[in-house]
Amino acid sequence: MTIEPDKREIGELDALFAEVASHKAAPSADLMTRVLADAASVQAPAAARPLAQGSSGFFSPLWVALGGWAGAGGLAAVAATGVWLGIAPPAALETVTDAIFGSSVTLQVFSADDVLGMGI
Repeated sequence: MTIEPDKREIGELDALFAEVASHKAAPSADLMTRVLADAASVQAPAAARPLAQGSSGFFSPLWVALGGWAGAGGLAAVAATGVWLGIAPPAALETVTDAIFGSSVTLQVFSADDVLGMGI
């Protein structure tokens, strides 16, 4: 079952959209001045920024490209997740892996009773 739109409603919407499209609203000069001043204050030139202590080493360009501590933290979280999924993959992931690479062998490192791995 389909519902046909009323032709009068479509005509009213077209008129409303045409009216809205005819208005060319531009931001005020005062607003643009304030926005550009705020942007200029945030975008300080790289030469004006002080370098961190000890940032002239061999790995400093890599550290900057990585994003500093925030990038290193994200990379560490992703690495930990990869190790976790490699050691204890979910059942759905094992099914996909078996379909692609064939059956896998499961090696039980810790017994089910020994939660902390102390062997007691």
